Amino acid sequence: KVLFADAVETSKSSVLVGELAKIMRQNGIDIGQNRLFAWMRNNGYLIKQKGENYNLPTQKSMELGLFEIKKRTVGNPDGTTRVTRTPKVTGKGQIYFLNKFLSQKEAM
Repeated sequence: KVLFADAVETSKSSVLVGELAKIMRQNGIDIGQNRLFAWMRNNGYLIKQKGENYNLPTQKSMELGLFEIKKRTVGNPDGTTRVTRTPKVTGKGQIYFLNKFLSQKEAM
């Protein structure tokens, strides 16, 4: 487990929140993408205020290094472009959330 944690933490690959939910499920935590998003919003890791910043990481979670933001430019059919921002969980964040949920599970 420790080797896996070290490998994930230092890896350059960050995953989408939905992928993190699948990793958690493989580790015996019964949660899906939607409930994980809701939990992250309710616990101050993602912005819950509706609007442009909805579901983006809070300042606190960015400072902890749990997330990064992937920006993409998308062309609309009418010729205009828009920028999409997607939160991705870093290797450090994956370990952080997995440990958080596993410790909560053991406390039950």
